[in-house]
Amino acid sequence: MDKIDQAIQKKHHISKNKTLNRQTWQEFEEALKGKRLFLFGVGNGADYYYEKYGQNACAEGVIENDQSLWGVDAQEIISEMAGDNYQDVKITDISVLNQYSAEEVVILISSFRYYSEIAEQLEEAGFSNYFAVLPMEANQRGGMVDPGREDRISSYTRESDKQPINKKKIVFLAMCDYAGHGKEIARQLLKLRDDLDLVWVVKDLRKRAPDGIRRISRRNNKRFIYEMSTAGIWICDTGIPSQIKKREGQVYIQVKHWASVTLKSFGYDLARFRQEKSLIEFCDYDSKIIDYIITGSEFDTATCRRGFAFEGEVFQAGSPRSDALFHGLEYRETVSQYYHLGKDKKLLLYAPTFRSKKGGEYIPQASHIDLDFAKVKEGLEKRFGGDWLILLRLHPVVAEESKKLDKPEYVVDVSDYYDSEELVAASDIMVTDYSSIMFEPAFVKKPVFLLAVDKDEYIDGERSLLIEYDHLPFPTAKSNEELVRNIVCFGQEEYDAKVQSFLDEYGVHEDGHAGERAAGFVSRLIDR
Repeated sequence: MDKIDQAIQKKHHISKNKTLNRQTWQEFEEALKGKRLFLFGVGNGADYYYEKYGQNACAEGVIENDQSLWGVDAQEIISEMAGDNYQDVKITDISVLNQYSAEEVVILISSFRYYSEIAEQLEEAGFSNYFAVLPMEANQRGGMVDPGREDRISSYTRESDKQPINKKKIVFLAMCDYAGHGKEIARQLLKLRDDLDLVWVVKDLRKRAPDGIRRISRRNNKRFIYEMSTAGIWICDTGIPSQIKKREGQVYIQVKHWASVTLKSFGYDLARFRQEKSLIEFCDYDSKIIDYIITGSEFDTATCRRGFAFEGEVFQAGSPRSDALFHGLEYRETVSQYYHLGKDKKLLLYAPTFRSKKGGEYIPQASHIDLDFAKVKEGLEKRFGGDWLILLRLHPVVAEESKKLDKPEYVVDVSDYYDSEELVAASDIMVTDYSSIMFEPAFVKKPVFLLAVDKDEYIDGERSLLIEYDHLPFPTAKSNEELVRNIVCFGQEEYDAKVQSFLDEYGVHEDGHAGERAAGFVSRLIDR
C-alpha cells in the first residue's frame, strides 16, 4: 500500500471543493498544453507526479508555503525521478506567480493533507487553473490500489538483483531519518574504518548527515530498491518493507528504536494484543529475515526475542542512541542555538506519545495535550528556581499536528527537531506519559515525571505494557495538580536510589560507549 492508498483509506481524497473532487489526470494534461506548470509543494505528491510521468514530466518552478525551504535547490528535495530538470531551480513562495497572468499557468498541488487550503490560497491570488494530485489519482484508481505499481516494483527488483552485492555497503533505515541507534553506530564506524559505503535512507533530503554518509530518498522506489538489493548489511530500527527481498549473503541487523528498556509491547506482542491483521503480516515477513539483533540490556534481550519471535544471535551492546546523554553540554548548546533559547534558560522536555484511533486499523493521531503549561512552569520555578522554558515534542508520527496547537510564548515547539536524543540530552527535566523515552534521562539521573490522565483507557484498550506502570521509578500523576505537587516535593537523593534500583533490576548499565561496541560488532561481521 503506497501513500496515496493510505490517504484514500483515510478519506483524505474527499475535498469540500467539489471541483477538486471531479478532476482527472486527462483534464490536467489537456489544461497543461501550451501553459507553464508550477508545482505547489514538495511532498509525496510531487514525487508521485514524476514517477507517473517519467521523462514527460515538467515544471517551470516549485512553490512552497514552508519558509524554511525558500531558496533551497529544488533538486535537493524533489525525487530523483525528476532527473536534471531542477538543476537551476530554487524553491520559492507564491509571489513567483505575480509575473504571470492567470491564463499562462497551471498549478499542480502535491500536498495530500492541505490541498483544499492551498486551492483557496490560489483563488485569493487570482489563479483558478489548479489541479491536485491526490483527488486525481483517487479518481483514476476508483479507491483501488494502483495496478501498475506492483509491476514497476517487480521490475526494479529484477534489475537490482542482477547487480553484485557490495559486502562493505551498509544501508541504514530508521523511523526518524538520521537519528536513533543507527546514527551513533554510523558515527563510530566512520571513526573505525574508511573502506565502507554508508547509505542512509531518509524521507527528507534537507536533513544533513556527516561526510562519509550518502543520503537517498525513501520516496524514490527505484533508487531505494537498488541500494537495499546491493548492500551487504541492513541496519534497521523499524522493519523491512515487504517490497524489499533479501538476497542470499545479505545480513539484516535489527536495532529497534527504543533504548535499553521499553515500556510498551511491540511486534508480535502488540499484534496479538490488538489482533491487527496487517501488523501480524508485517511481523511474519520481517521477523523471518532478521539475522542479528543489537539490544541494550537483559530485559531488552528477553523482550526482543519474544516480540520479534527471534532465536538467533543477539549482541548486547547497550543503547547507542543514549550515548548522547553523556555529552549533555554539547547538545545543550546545539539545541539552544537552533531555537535561539538563551544560555540562562532551564529546559523541561514534554514528550507525550501519540494515541491511536481504532477503526479496523489503529491510526495514529495527536494526543490531547494534557499538560497545564502555566501551573507546571510555576511549580518548576518554585522547586528548582531559574527561568524555565517548556519544549513540546510530539511523537514523530503526529509531529505536524503540533503546529495547530495554541502555545504560550515560553513553550517552544520542538516537534520538528530531527533527533529526540539531542533534546533529551539538552533538557534538565522530562515530563511524559507512556513513551519509553522516559527511561533515558534516568540513565544520567535527570528527573522524570509522569502525567497519565488516561492510564486505564490507554493500557486496557490501546497498548499493553511490558512493565507494570505502578512499578516505574518515576513520580506519577493523574492530574496536573498532582504533577505539580510531585515537582515541588521532588527529592533528588531518594529519586536517584529508586532509579538505580530499577536499572539494576532490569540489567541496564549505560556508560556512553554503546555505539563503539555496536560498531565493533558490525565491523567484525564485515570482516567475517
